[in-house]
Amino acid sequence: MDRALTSPTQTRHDDIVIQRRIRTRGATHAISQVYAVTYPGHDDQTTECNCYEDAERAALGLAEDRGLSLWYEETPQSGRRTLVKSFRNV
Repeated sequence: MDRALTSPTQTRHDDIVIQRRIRTRGATHAISQVYAVTYPGHDDQTTECNCYEDAERAALGLAEDRGLSLWYEETPQSGRRTLVKSFRNV
């Protein structure tokens, strides 16, 4: 088996990702940050948290239960992710 494909430092299509997003509020046009916990097959709009710590706590539980890796993505457009923790059996 190719070690690079199973490395916990390589992102995989089924990993859980915390994405930082910018939201603008309707009439006030106030800008705020939210953190969404994303993973395949799930509507991430319901997982948005107002602080990173809440998003991380929820995402760590999911990653541990599923045996996946958790990544943080500051901006989805950058494509750069930072490994938070891996629960994969490598």
